[in-house]
Parts: sequence; C-alpha cells; structure tokens
Amino acid sequence: MQKRIHRLLLVDDDPISLALLSAYFDETDYQLIQANDGVQALDIIQSHPNDYFSAYLFDYRMPNKDGITLLQELKSDVRYEMVPAILQTSADSHEDINRGIQSGAFYYLLKPFSKTHLLSIVEAAVKGFTNHQQIINKTYNQVESAQLLKSGHFTYKTIEQAKNLSNILAFLTPKPQKVAIGLFELLVNAVEHGNLEIGYQEKTMLIHHDQLQAEIQKRLKMTAYKDRFVDVLIERKGQSLLITITDMGNGFDSQPYLDFSIERAMDNHGRGIMMANKLSFDNLRYSEKGNVVFCTIHFD
Repeated sequence: MQKRIHRLLLVDDDPISLALLSAYFDETDYQLIQANDGVQALDIIQSHPNDYFSAYLFDYRMPNKDGITLLQELKSDVRYEMVPAILQTSADSHEDINRGIQSGAFYYLLKPFSKTHLLSIVEAAVKGFTNHQQIINKTYNQVESAQLLKSGHFTYKTIEQAKNLSNILAFLTPKPQKVAIGLFELLVNAVEHGNLEIGYQEKTMLIHHDQLQAEIQKRLKMTAYKDRFVDVLIERKGQSLLITITDMGNGFDSQPYLDFSIERAMDNHGRGIMMANKLSFDNLRYSEKGNVVFCTIHFD
C-alpha cells in the first residue's frame, strides 16, 4: 500500500514567522504549502480535493480574513469540516481559545512555542485525521437502518475491535461520520485508560518514545488485564439513541477532559473525550466513578 503524503497548509501574514515556521519542518516528511492570509488560504484549499491537506496551521490574527473567520468558514463546509485546524495564539488568550473551540479547533500552539512542541501538536493532529479518515471512509449514511433499531449489546477488547465497532454503531445513527469519530475516541479510551490502566502522563511518555502500541499489546496479554472487556449497550428510546460504554478499570475524574484545558494545550494527546463531547453527541456524561460513559443522540 502506498504511503499517504501528509500536506500541511501554513498561513501567516508575517513573512519572517512563516519562514521560521517552515524551517521547523526541514527534517520531516511533511509537504508544506504556504499562504499569506486567510483569503489566499481559502482559495488554495478550495482548489484541491477535500482530503488534500492533513492539517491547517494558521495564526489567529491576520488581515483580510483572520484565523477564526477562516476556521468558521471551513468548519461550515462539509468538505473540509473534518480536517484539523491548528491555531497559533497567545497563552493568555482564553477568549480566543474558547471561540476557537466553539468553532471546531481542538489543537493550539501557544506562543512562544518550540520546534519540539510544534511537531508534537502537528503529529497529534495528523494522526487523529488519519484515524478519522479511515473510519469515515467505511461509514455511510444509513438513517433507515437506525429507525429499525430497538437495542443492541456488544463487547470488545482491542483497539482494532474498537475501530470496527465504532463503524458498526455509527451506521445506526442519523449522522454516522461525526458519531463514528466520537465513538472511536471513547471506545479507545475505555481500552487504554480504562481496562489497561495506562495513565495520562504514562501515555504522554509512551507516545513521545513511540512505545504506545507496543505497551498496549503487552498489557493485553498480561494476567491482570487479559480477561477484561468493554461492554457497549445501544438503545432506542423515542426519538433518541442512547449508547452506554462501560469498562472494567478503576475509573477517573472525567470533568477536566470534557472541555479544553490550556494546561494540556501542548500535550501530544488528551483531546478525544472533548472532541466526542463537542462534535459527536447531543449529550455526553460520565458516571461518578468514571468507568461508564453515557452518550445521547437525537433524531432530527
């Protein structure tokens, strides 16, 4: 299978900043395309297929068309809404970040940032985009099938099974592509952080050293974890679809992960639950213990 080319669109009205930003990618395999403002960026994006870029990286404040306006236009267009946008902004710009979150930006570069932080954020965004594209490409709108559902019960153990199950369940919802992405994030979280008890900081280090997948495979075979599974119940109640995901772990405090945290803005993971909450479901909440998540989808 041919390796996918990951292209990044870099947008900044300051030529020096744009040159420095580009230089940070000199030793990477990313292909870079540059734009000087939001107007030029939108023209470039619309002149290519919708999956041409793996991520957009642009400054929040630009002349002609600023970052938030460009973001809102992209997220309102079904062709580009799933491509991750990385916003550059000041660390004290909480209002800007909140506006960005509401408009669909989940990745941030807080100025000043280092090359290491830049590449970490870009890698996280591109990896998320790749996973989501794989899921979306297998998901089709099956609203008629959703109308037939009364209830369903599933169990799984592995990340690959989580990916497949997210596709199956998404078929039964009115917005399968968006739901599939959120479900995948929640189902993976139930395995990694729930059943396999990989903590947040531990996952950060495993990703940094490219050891996460190896650690997951090791723990799936360990006596303490090998018999654990995740339980998924889906029920139709009136004009709503309820999905309950239960893992066998010790639980966690879910509240900090339901929304954006500036303290975790530069981390190489930790956005999945927030994305599911903001993007995929009409309502999402965790049990007090944190090992059960309840998701609600309303039929229009």
